[in-house]
Amino acid sequence: MRYHRIFETPAPIFQLAKVSRTAASLAIFLRAALRHPANRRKRRLSYERANAWMDEELPFEKWVHPRRTPPDDLCIRFPEDRPIDRDGLPQPMKVAVVCHLYYDDLAEEIRTRLDVIPTKFDLLISTDTAEKKRRIETALSSSTASNVVVREFPNVGRDIAPKLIAFNDKLDQYDVVLFIHGKKSVFSPRLGDWREYIFDALIGTRDRTQSILSSFQDIPELGMIAPEHFGPVKGLGWRDNLKIADALCIKLLGDKYAFNYLDFPSGSMFWCRPAALKPLLDLNLSVDEFPAEQGQIDGTLAHAIERFFFASCELAGLRWLKTAADETKILPVKIIDVGSSTELRQVLKRASGRIVSPR
Repeated sequence: MRYHRIFETPAPIFQLAKVSRTAASLAIFLRAALRHPANRRKRRLSYERANAWMDEELPFEKWVHPRRTPPDDLCIRFPEDRPIDRDGLPQPMKVAVVCHLYYDDLAEEIRTRLDVIPTKFDLLISTDTAEKKRRIETALSSSTASNVVVREFPNVGRDIAPKLIAFNDKLDQYDVVLFIHGKKSVFSPRLGDWREYIFDALIGTRDRTQSILSSFQDIPELGMIAPEHFGPVKGLGWRDNLKIADALCIKLLGDKYAFNYLDFPSGSMFWCRPAALKPLLDLNLSVDEFPAEQGQIDGTLAHAIERFFFASCELAGLRWLKTAADETKILPVKIIDVGSSTELRQVLKRASGRIVSPR
């Protein structure tokens, strides 16, 4: 049983017995509130938030923090016509782009997209065959990157295993890293615009990209910037990844931390400081721990790890933010326009509560 069903169909109170008393009260309140027609568009998100707190497969008392107040959901939007105003001195930054390209026919699109990066950067590409490696190297021969490195990596763990393993010997050399991949949602036509949406949010224009880099320069506590969820996937929760997530909780949280709620960079693309991934990198995962590719759309170690990126950022002592560019491709959410590092710093201070916190 998944507890979001509590809100979908009327149920006697005794059916809530598996949930703690406080959680049951929350469930009853949300069920009543969500019956209002005006709230129907927000239901999926609310179901999954409740799922993140109360799913019986993720031991409730063990991993979920007793403070379960729903956080304010917000994202930022940078100016369209200029970079943000700085309140710090410009400093040289070492920047890298780490990209997994299973679909090597996207190499030219990636090259063109990265042309907007307004500073020197290294491009680190992983792919799964020698033939693809040669084609990618040819397609990227005219890249604006200072250095292009293409490595072969086994076809396991989708983009997640390459992200954590393929170039983990190089990440510490950089101040900020952009993680992207050649995403194709071949199993769902309605997700066809997902890659374009993510690229627009992270590297859509030169000014937007400069704003992101300036944010990292001026705000040391900023660890990660990811796109606001693409509309069709906003309701993603733990789903079939709960049992694997439980094992990750043991490794990452131990008995010191617990989840307040679930949020993560859906699509697993983001800008970050390498330090933000250190808790995950310190797990020293190996290729053998990821299952062979069989067209899985959920329920693998890679899908579970994707849900821990923001948590990893927090465990590293850093903060994260979501950003949006095209408002027509997201569900209703509070958007805060930021025109300067000072404004962004203020948003960061009052941004949605932390995903994990000490017990």
